[in-house]
Amino acid sequence: MKRISDAELEIMKIIWKEKAVKSKQIIEQVKDFNWNDNTVRTLINRLIQKKAVGISEKNGKEYTFVPLIDEETYKLEATKKFLVTFFHGSVLEFLEFLIDYDKKYYEEICDFLEHYEDLEK
Repeated sequence: MKRISDAELEIMKIIWKEKAVKSKQIIEQVKDFNWNDNTVRTLINRLIQKKAVGISEKNGKEYTFVPLIDEETYKLEATKKFLVTFFHGSVLEFLEFLIDYDKKYYEEICDFLEHYEDLEK
């Protein structure tokens, strides 16, 4: 999997959410980032080069972009890489780090597990 930068990921989130989207729509949705139109187009082109985004339709100069990588698959791969990079691939080391950092995470994890166990029954 090719690395997607944080800025590119913001574009991917829109494309994943919309399933098929034109550049004008993407530009509108990232206006809070204060990126100019050329910056957005550059990010889209990088995603195309990385084969993360494809073009499904062309109408004159207007393109419709679609995701070529699955959001859940990307999240899983990115999470695995994060865990390997910082926690030797161990979810338990990660959870221990969170709990040591802030005890509120312990309560959240316990609440989640209690709820999860209820779903399993």
